Amino acid sequence: MIESAAYEIIKKEGYEEGMRQGIQQGIQQGIQRGLLEEAREMVLEALEERFGLLPRSIISRIKSIEEREILRTLLRLAIRVKDLEEFKSHLDRLEG
Repeated sequence: MIESAAYEIIKKEGYEEGMRQGIQQGIQQGIQRGLLEEAREMVLEALEERFGLLPRSIISRIKSIEEREILRTLLRLAIRVKDLEEFKSHLDRLEG
């Protein structure tokens, strides 16, 4: 009986710890997704401000990028390049 009660306490503590870790991991993943989405939108906004309406192909390519460092580089390029063709050329190199 004593062993059974101790086992139940340990099992409950393990379950609670697992739940806490799972919640924390979910929060971190949500934050990362939010940061990625914000970075994508910043790149698109900079391009639209400079070059007007963007081709769907560029929009979909940027929205598919999953690395913040690449998006950060693209934002800098969106500010510096002379035209959309130059941006596409850099995008091709970064993706490939």
